[in-house]
Amino acid sequence: AKGRTRRLRRTEHTAPRAPFEQRKERFAGGGEGLGKMFAGLSEIRVNEQITELITTFPQAKVVAGTPKKISLPVKSAVPGGVTVLIVLPREYPKAVPMVSVAPANLAHPWLQPAAQGKPAGTLWHESMLRHYYEHDEKALVKLVGSLLETFKGVQQNQQGQGGPGPRGAAGAGSGSGRAAGNVQAGVQGLDINYDDVKRDVLKLSDDELIKLLTDKEAYAQYLANMKELSNMGSSIKELVQQNQVLAESSLEKRDQIADVKNQIAIIRSTEVQEVKNKYEALAKEHNTILSSINVNNLKEKLAEAAGEADDASEALSQKLLDKGISVEAFVDEYCKSREVYHKRTMVLQSLDH
Repeated sequence: AKGRTRRLRRTEHTAPRAPFEQRKERFAGGGEGLGKMFAGLSEIRVNEQITELITTFPQAKVVAGTPKKISLPVKSAVPGGVTVLIVLPREYPKAVPMVSVAPANLAHPWLQPAAQGKPAGTLWHESMLRHYYEHDEKALVKLVGSLLETFKGVQQNQQGQGGPGPRGAAGAGSGSGRAAGNVQAGVQGLDINYDDVKRDVLKLSDDELIKLLTDKEAYAQYLANMKELSNMGSSIKELVQQNQVLAESSLEKRDQIADVKNQIAIIRSTEVQEVKNKYEALAKEHNTILSSINVNNLKEKLAEAAGEADDASEALSQKLLDKGISVEAFVDEYCKSREVYHKRTMVLQSLDH
């Protein structure tokens, strides 16, 4: 019985090595699977961003094809409307989306000049880099929100826009661009329907348009008689009052800002320093514990512990031979002792590799 017990221990000692090697090989070959898994997670994140965008802006539509494109119509004063196209490159979300606008002849502050490799109507601004495209599921929503803000008050560039037609209509069309441009510059920030202004200008004859462009007094009188500008004085007065209220509110918050600054200074000089000292003490203790750990010492202690478990199982075998323990109790305690032994030997083997 003693010889059979020793042979059983030798068999148990060598058996776990094969499964450990198999697990090691499977782990080493799992890099490709992990890469596919992370690529899938990135695709899910992009789809979540597109879903959030369509939910927030129902007018947005996904254009079929690769790379992914999103078409977004924008409300503006430009005849025929404006469409923004957002292209998600293959490297997205690690790369910034490419944004363009049609028509490309807009007086937009983000519009880039035409260049080789850059489509007409490309929009770009450094604020587009501030969105966290890799981690924020609402990154595209925030990008579109900032884009829509920039289109407020954007007008179409009228250069070269005169179409074929009667002489009077053509002359009115070319003159209306300049006259309407002057009106826009004079009443910026006021609520004016530019279509009505353009309609009134189109009714003027060639002689009247020439007089407006050459006679400053006639031009000033024409502007003064426009019904759209009749409330300009009250609008300016209202804006001044709003600015005054805003300035007074800012002055009232000055004391609050000074109080908050004092509180921050007190926290920095007391609580922050105390927390910093605790952190440095814990970090020092942590580094001390790590420096005291030696792999060789750990292996020696594991070998001693495995030997103790082996001796305990040997003692149980001897106790069974001396009939000092029942067979049922021997089997239960022996299995537990051998399990502890194999766990420690497996850890010891992993440290050797």
